[in-house]
Amino acid sequence: MKKLLQFLPFWLFMVLFKFAGGLHYSLLSTLGERIMPLWLVGLTVGGSALGQMLLDIKAGSLLDRFGYKRLLQLTTALFALAGMSLAFGLTTATYLLSVFGSTFGWLFFGPGVNAYILSQAPSGGTGKFISLRDVSGSAGLVISCAVLPVVIALAPHQIGILLVIAFMCAFAAVSLSPTDSKAMRERSASRVQTYAQTLAAVRRMNPASTVLLLLNFVAAMFYGTIWFVVPLVISQQAHAGLLGWGLGVFDFTVVVLGFSLGTLADKIDRRTLVFFGLLLFACSVALLGWNFGWLFLLFGFLATTGDEMAGVSLWSWLHSLDHEHAHDGTLAGVLNVGEDFGWTVGPAWAGFAYGLVGPSWSIALAAVPIAFTLCIFLVMSKNRGLTSVAPTSRPRKPHKRRHRG
Repeated sequence: MKKLLQFLPFWLFMVLFKFAGGLHYSLLSTLGERIMPLWLVGLTVGGSALGQMLLDIKAGSLLDRFGYKRLLQLTTALFALAGMSLAFGLTTATYLLSVFGSTFGWLFFGPGVNAYILSQAPSGGTGKFISLRDVSGSAGLVISCAVLPVVIALAPHQIGILLVIAFMCAFAAVSLSPTDSKAMRERSASRVQTYAQTLAAVRRMNPASTVLLLLNFVAAMFYGTIWFVVPLVISQQAHAGLLGWGLGVFDFTVVVLGFSLGTLADKIDRRTLVFFGLLLFACSVALLGWNFGWLFLLFGFLATTGDEMAGVSLWSWLHSLDHEHAHDGTLAGVLNVGEDFGWTVGPAWAGFAYGLVGPSWSIALAAVPIAFTLCIFLVMSKNRGLTSVAPTSRPRKPHKRRHRG
């Protein structure tokens, strides 16, 4: 407990960074709509995620070289500059500069936080540190969702000032956090995997690996669509304040479900759980866009429930197929690329679809790739036994982003 309290400034940093970063990402579609065609806004926001995806590997090496806390300070300062550009007014140049700054702002945040926690957590206490990471980050995001309807109505320069203040407070908090331990040593050359080895590892663990990769992609595409479309709906409807909470329901669902779905994955046939999880996910997404009131919260909860049900089951299945565990890092990297690509495609799709078919169809059509993933799963898993494994052998499922960063 004493160790956890020593990191109180860091948990405060998580709340402040996710609050400000969540606000910034939510506002990109509404601010961009004022100065450029919406399809171009979607490509710009999606291109930012693509740029981050291409730089992910290099970011990891820089974190190991220069230190986790130091680069978390840098990434916060870059995000403050992204907010500062809006403080000078909203033009094409300031908007693009803000998006560019946020790309590097998010770049070091996720891997930096994870590496910092792993280097600082005491033996046997990593789980508590990871839980506090998720809780504090989700708290900041929920707060940003709650105030989003109010912030959208502010002038761009006021939004910029608010973001700068929030990020500077986050910078102060991370600066007061304990200094990180010596960076982890780089892996030896013998552990570096070639593309051929990576593909071989993925193929060997089919169908679990391929379906999980597809699920990461289609889920991120859906969440990217939601975070692009819903702020636009909020800005155009006078009584859409409830939708601000609706954006936070996806993370709230994960907190509520806790480890219950993981327990089910250990006791119930995985093929059944994956099937019904993907089916629930697809059906909820198809209905979500047509209900921007209280039912949005319900269908949002059900959509994430289906996503988690399928994801936990597939992850457990994948773990049982990987007997040697010699490619854990490689597989995690491949799955992360699928997720990042989904965050690239989602906003780009939403930018085009919103102007052509409106917000409801933009969200509802995101159910199509989820249904396609369900079909692929049924074909690939035919005649394969999906037996459960002992609860003690199931690893902690990697954290999946329901929001940018």
